[in-house]
Amino acid sequence: MINEVLHSRLIAFALGAWMVYCGSIGAYDGALFIPFIYGLLLLLNHMDQKKSTRSAKTNAQK
Repeated sequence: MINEVLHSRLIAFALGAWMVYCGSIGAYDGALFIPFIYGLLLLLNHMDQKKSTRSAKTNAQK
């Protein structure tokens, strides 16, 4: 579920629109905060997938 949300074009479009809006009004903290959280979620999702793949390989070897 989270994979589909993180890799959604609609979410990417909304983030881009938010960054343009915040940049145009000069609120650069808002323009950087939301993409930072999105990047953090991508990183955590990637690490979780690597961990589950590694765990599956370990269980298959036993």
